Amino acid sequence: MASNRSSTDLESAIGVLGSSPLDTVKTIISCLATLGNSAVIVVMLVRHKVFSSFTNRLILHQSFIDAAAGVVFYCSTVLKRPSTVVVSQEGNTADRLVCSFLFSDYFLWSLNVTSTYNLVIISLERFMGTCHPLKHRKHMNTTLKLGAVVTSWGVGFVYSFHLTLLVEPIRGRCQFVAVSHAMKICIGVLAFTVEYVLPILTMVYSYGKILIALTKNLVNPVTPRQHFVHRAKKNVLVTLLMVTTVFVICWTPSECYYVGVLVLNLRENETLYISFTTLLACNLFINPVIYSFIYHNFRFHLRDLVLGRFHRNRVENIAMNRRRSVNIGLP
Repeated sequence: MASNRSSTDLESAIGVLGSSPLDTVKTIISCLATLGNSAVIVVMLVRHKVFSSFTNRLILHQSFIDAAAGVVFYCSTVLKRPSTVVVSQEGNTADRLVCSFLFSDYFLWSLNVTSTYNLVIISLERFMGTCHPLKHRKHMNTTLKLGAVVTSWGVGFVYSFHLTLLVEPIRGRCQFVAVSHAMKICIGVLAFTVEYVLPILTMVYSYGKILIALTKNLVNPVTPRQHFVHRAKKNVLVTLLMVTTVFVICWTPSECYYVGVLVLNLRENETLYISFTTLLACNLFINPVIYSFIYHNFRFHLRDLVLGRFHRNRVENIAMNRRRSVNIGLP
């Protein structure tokens, strides 16, 4: 790819293009991501004793990340425009910070990668809990749990820092810097490896081992309690497998497009890019839908909270109406 087009290529691969119909779609995705994940957060916090396992706490953590990403996605792709990111002609330190951290969508991609590696940590935690239960109980202390959570944030924000180096203020505008073809290849390979290959390989390995272990356990006779625990673990596994499958579906087109533009020197296609990035954003709100339909324990407590609240409101309204009837002398 010619050097005078490298700025355009990076902007096409990283930035988000705006239009009125697309803004509507992005707003809907942001609302669904924020509201859906907020519902998961509320259920798991209200019923925290039920969802006290580390796996459920990681699912709760996933919802916090995706809810935050939904808000940042709206701010970065709907509210933000090249005209709204104003910098001075001098290009001082403040201008560099604005371009590097706001214009480059650093926080959006940091949260996306953080969400990805939280899924990786969930798969590794389930792998240890299912295939090495004794080691899991022995070594899974508070320090290790906190370290696992911090690691996902560290990978997301440290890895995405390279985006801040690709933008700088030029003549009063934030613009992507021109880079050599060799540098674009390095960026593309790095992104494809960190954002896609490593997470998928880890999750495939972990869940493959878990499926083998659960299949072996089915062969052996179990007590009713062991059978119940086995079914519960299997349901959690199915839920997490669905989450992983959705991740692959949502991220694959965008990653392939990114690599194609930067590494294979393919011509950028606006229609494809908009479609792929919108599909990637859908990953933010699909997980709560999966929990509601597949994760039996979550579905039960969600329904119990909603119907319980509705039932209490009806009882309170009936009692209030009866008191009013007594006060005005009605039968």
